[in-house]
Amino acid sequence: MDARKINPDHESVPWNSAAFRKCWNREKHEVAPWWAENSKECYSSGFADLEQGLKNWKAGKNSTRKGKKPQFPVFRSARNDLGRVRFTTDTMRLEPDRRTITLPVIGGLRSKENTRRVQRHLASGRARILNMILSERWGRLFVSVCYAVRTPDTPVGPVQPELRAGVDLGLRVLATVSSIGPDGKEIIQEFENPAPLRASLAARGRAGRQMSRRIPGSRGHREAKAKLRKMDRRCVYLRAQTSHQLTTELARVYGQIVVEDLDIAGMKKSMGKKAFRRLVSDAALGRVRPQLTYKTQAGGSTLIVADRWYPSSQLHHGHVLPDGTPCRLEGKTLIDKVLRCPSTGELVDRDVNAARNLRDWPGYASRGLVKASVPYVSSPVGSGGDGGPDGPRERAPGERV
Repeated sequence: MDARKINPDHESVPWNSAAFRKCWNREKHEVAPWWAENSKECYSSGFADLEQGLKNWKAGKNSTRKGKKPQFPVFRSARNDLGRVRFTTDTMRLEPDRRTITLPVIGGLRSKENTRRVQRHLASGRARILNMILSERWGRLFVSVCYAVRTPDTPVGPVQPELRAGVDLGLRVLATVSSIGPDGKEIIQEFENPAPLRASLAARGRAGRQMSRRIPGSRGHREAKAKLRKMDRRCVYLRAQTSHQLTTELARVYGQIVVEDLDIAGMKKSMGKKAFRRLVSDAALGRVRPQLTYKTQAGGSTLIVADRWYPSSQLHHGHVLPDGTPCRLEGKTLIDKVLRCPSTGELVDRDVNAARNLRDWPGYASRGLVKASVPYVSSPVGSGGDGGPDGPRERAPGERV
């Protein structure tokens, strides 16, 4: 790019993996005589990441990409970047003992987790491996297996397809679910928020002070650092387990699920105190909607995303003023758990009221103050529901990745 500014006739390397690989093969014997000691996938992974980074930067520069404009790709520090490589060819298999994972060049790795869930599909011929990603995190090696598996053309379907559930996500309680049972009675279900980071702050502080008193490079320093890494792993695993348990239960039971379109980044910016912003990140609310999207598609249920500006927690469910407008609840602060109805004086639980409004949405949607609301139904293509150019490819009938 700098050469083209000086000489407009300069021909640069095209921004695609094939051109990068061709240029690398021409120069690798001189710039990297050790290249043969590694798998060719190490360099192919770098080319693929570079191509995607350049495309994102160009799309952001041309304002054709949503979100924050990315910077021009730069080399990442080996201290902060995760060591990882993606294998797409050569020997990739899960051994019949269900404890060994074989990778190119590296060979067999002993797995701490049983690989039965994936290996049984591969052994029966119902699945094929697309790629494997080997990464290092918290001082441990992780292998992520991406595979395509054939599933029945018609999904099993939810347990109670006639039920419609409203799901309100929050910080005190991870999710409050409201539904009307077959007998006409309301069912309120709450899923606890483990908040793993908040629960381990005191222990993390002690471990951090202990590590600061050790000499870097010593055995005591390594042990104290390993203790912090163990706490990090526990926090990540608890968040993933909680979100998967919640979304699996919702997709398995209900025929229609209504969730909010949350702006997580905006929520953190609007909270002044660092502790409040940390609570939003610790709850991992952004995991729920993407997981529900693909789980409802696979299970045959329907995911509906309510409008972002719909005041679900402020409108008093089932109560309308004489002029026909919904009654707005009042509270001393923006995060009060219990709100008061100015018309009747009734005290209403904020989360339960929001779940009820979402369950009956869009009954009050046309009464929003900001803009009109339109129901959003998840599309069968793409994780975001729009099947746009950034979504995944269309798969063959019955194929699930």
